[in-house]
Amino acid sequence: MNILIVHGIGNYKPSLAADAAAAMLQNGWSTDLLASTSSPDSRDFDFSVSVAYYAHILRRSNSQSGALDVNFSDEEARLFLSWADACGVPMEYAQGRAFVPLRQTIAWLAQKESRSVEAVTSLVVRFIREVNDYFTSGARRDEVRGLVENEIKSKRPDLIIAHSLGSVVAYEALWNSGLPVDRLLTVGSPLGLRGGIFERVVPGPVEGLGRKPDNVGQWLNVADRGDIVAVPRFLSKSYRGISSDRETSIGMFAFHGLSRYLQSTVVSQLIRETL
Repeated sequence: MNILIVHGIGNYKPSLAADAAAAMLQNGWSTDLLASTSSPDSRDFDFSVSVAYYAHILRRSNSQSGALDVNFSDEEARLFLSWADACGVPMEYAQGRAFVPLRQTIAWLAQKESRSVEAVTSLVVRFIREVNDYFTSGARRDEVRGLVENEIKSKRPDLIIAHSLGSVVAYEALWNSGLPVDRLLTVGSPLGLRGGIFERVVPGPVEGLGRKPDNVGQWLNVADRGDIVAVPRFLSKSYRGISSDRETSIGMFAFHGLSRYLQSTVVSQLIRETL
């Protein structure tokens, strides 16, 4: 079985060439998958893993990437406000786009979710910036989507695991590729974020709903209860054709990481069923 992983935010490796970065991620996630699918009744499972690495295309300077005093651009601010609203942040904490509302919003959310301010800040700023970069730069968006399309066509995966921003890229790439794929598993996906992502994917929603790509057999979705990137968690409220839409818990201090998703009971069960 061939598994293709489309990574999410925060995976740019500035010291490595793209091929080397993909290989490093592949080794780590292959280990996670092997551990999660190993059991007495699954010892004969055979699978290969490849990674569609695109972070170098969306790269930007790491300076202030997680700083609490960062100023968002107008486009980033609009995305931030949509995300904050979806997270249930009171709007008096999130008005404007200077660094003070960011600080107040992050502090409120960190307290609500019992997370550290530093961890929430780093995740949110990276998420807002990388998603905004994808949607506002037509040339880079086309290049990222084209790269993932080519990986789908060359690797011919039986299962695509798409994480975080990678679920947005994979969704668009699958519609363009036309190549049949048995299963798409989205984890920690923000595809349902209205006002920031949901209306901007191509093809867009019709009568308020998106739908499973025609060439995908089954679409499965999993989100951690505390994953502040996967808002809203249940994609079946926004997309037709999702076969399974489930919650999981990947740990207090790893609330968006792909490795912990791959190791979770819910995800490993879905993968074992696919294998």
